[in-house]
Amino acid sequence: MLTTFRFSMMFALVSLSWLIMEFLLGLHTVHIDQFLLYDNLFFIPAVAIMVWALRYRRAELGSAWTYWEGLKLGGIMGLMVGALSIPSLYFFFTYVNPSFFDDFIAFSVGSGEATPEEAAAYFNFKSYATQSALFAPVAGLVTNAIAGLFYRKPIA
Repeated sequence: MLTTFRFSMMFALVSLSWLIMEFLLGLHTVHIDQFLLYDNLFFIPAVAIMVWALRYRRAELGSAWTYWEGLKLGGIMGLMVGALSIPSLYFFFTYVNPSFFDDFIAFSVGSGEATPEEAAAYFNFKSYATQSALFAPVAGLVTNAIAGLFYRKPIA
């Protein structure tokens, strides 16, 4: 369980660091039109951390390792990351970039992608926190279900 917690904390810190990096590079302001492209690149470190956790846990368990252990790790880690993402997002949206939602509402309305009501319903803390908390467990399970296929056998 300590391994799962350690890697979940690492994931949450990397996620927060990614948000801060996006903000510092202007992807939330000046280059907001490129945000989606670069935001999706977070997939790379996210999968890398999950695979690293999977390999680490497999080495810990040795001959007790099974495919289901990998799925369990992904699910538990996903739940922990989902729970840790809420205070992390609160910190970011409150102290680092408090104008995040206003900027994204203005951009989506200005570019014709959404009406003001639709944009306001999507770009708010409750919506982002809910998405993050629900997406993390699903992503953890899916990532480890696929990566676990490559790490099914215990280390000899």
